[in-house]
Amino acid sequence: MRNQVLTGSMDTRQALILLVDARNESINRQRSSSTNGNQQAEEQADAFSERYENRVHNPQEDFDFIELALANELSIGRVMKFRPRKISPHTYLGSGQVQEVSRALQSIPNAIIATNAPLSPVHQRNLEEAWQTNILTRADIIFEIFERNAHTAEGKMQVELARLRYQLPRVVGIGKELSSPGADRGTRGGGGEKLTALTKDQLRRRIRKLDAAIDHTRQVRELRRKRRRKARLFTVSLVGYTNSGKTSLLNALTQSEAAVAEKYFTTLDPLARGLTLETRQRIIINDTVGFLHDLPPELTAAFRATIEELVDTSLFLVLVDASRENVDFRLARALAILEDYGLGAIPHLIILNKIDLIDEPEYLARLRERHPDSVAVSVRTGEGLDELRRLLAERAAAWAKRASRVPAKAR
Repeated sequence: MRNQVLTGSMDTRQALILLVDARNESINRQRSSSTNGNQQAEEQADAFSERYENRVHNPQEDFDFIELALANELSIGRVMKFRPRKISPHTYLGSGQVQEVSRALQSIPNAIIATNAPLSPVHQRNLEEAWQTNILTRADIIFEIFERNAHTAEGKMQVELARLRYQLPRVVGIGKELSSPGADRGTRGGGGEKLTALTKDQLRRRIRKLDAAIDHTRQVRELRRKRRRKARLFTVSLVGYTNSGKTSLLNALTQSEAAVAEKYFTTLDPLARGLTLETRQRIIINDTVGFLHDLPPELTAAFRATIEELVDTSLFLVLVDASRENVDFRLARALAILEDYGLGAIPHLIILNKIDLIDEPEYLARLRERHPDSVAVSVRTGEGLDELRRLLAERAAAWAKRASRVPAKAR
C-alpha cells in the first residue's frame, strides 16, 4: 500500500487537532439530565445536538478528519482526543478538558483549533474566549475548501448560500463579528461587518436572492436533461469520495482536459463529456462533486441542482482510491450517500482506482475478493481501462435494448 505521511506545508496555519467521540448516547444522556446553566445555551446545545442524533462514531472518522484538516492547508502541531462523559451546555467539554487544551496551546504559538466536535454557537464562542484563539469546526473546514475551489458563478453562489444558511443561527444573539462568506476564520478577528450592520433580515434577503438564482439554474438543467431523455443517451456518472480520481478517469476515457489536482473538491461544477464506444454507440459521462460523509446539510441543500443531475444516470461508476487503507469505509459511505439521495436503485459498478500506487499485490487481490464485481484501473498507466471500456459497451448495449422497448413518453 502507499505509505501515507500526515504532514502539512511550512506556510500553512498551525493547528491543534481536537478529536471528540460525539456519539449520540452521550449527547442524549446530557440532554435529558442537564438542568443547570443558562437556558439559552442549553436550548441551543439541544438544537445543534439534534443534527448529530444518528451519528455513530467510527475510528476511521478521526483519520478522515485529520486528512480534511490537511486538505485545508492546516499544519498539525498536536492531536488531542476526548470523549466527554457529559456534554456541557456552555463549553461542550468539561472544565478539566478545557484547561488541558489551554495548557497544550501554550506550547503551540499562534495555533488555532480544528475540531470534529458538533459545537453549538454558544460552545464555539465560549471556547474561543477560553482559549483565546479561533476554532474551525468540521463544517468551517469544508466551507473553506469549497470556497477556494468554487470558480464558476454557479459554484460560488451555491457555496455562499450554504455558508449563509450555516452562519445564520450561529451569529444571531452572539454579539461578535460575522466574517463575510469566504473570510478566513483561521485569523482571529478576521474581516466582516458587525451584527449591528448585518441583520438577520439582510441575511435572509441575500439567501432568498441566491435561492432564486439557483432555482433558475435548476430549470436550465432540467431542460438539458429533457433533451438527453429525448435523445435516449446512455449516461454514466462518476461518483465517489472526494479526491478518488474521478476527473482523471473522465479525461482518460474521453480524451478531454478537465482540471485535475490532488486535493479535495477540485470539481464543484458538474462536467459532461461525450464518448463514442467501439460499438459506435454514443454515451455521456458526467463528473460530479466528490462525496464526503457527514457533509453539512446546508451544502447538500445548496448543491441540490447538481445532485439532481444524477437522477437520469443509467450507470454509476463508484470510484475509490484503492491505495488507501480505508477503502471499505469510503466505499460504504459513497454507496450510503447514493441511498440517501434516493439513487440506490440505479445500477453501479465499483472502480478500484490508482492501483499503480499499491506496492503489495496481495492487498489488491484481497480487495478484489471482497469486491468481485469491481474493475481495477490505473489512469496513469492505463491498466484496466480497456476492460472498463468493454464493460461500458456491454452495459450501454443492454440498456439500449431495454430502452428500445419503452416509448419515449414513458421514460
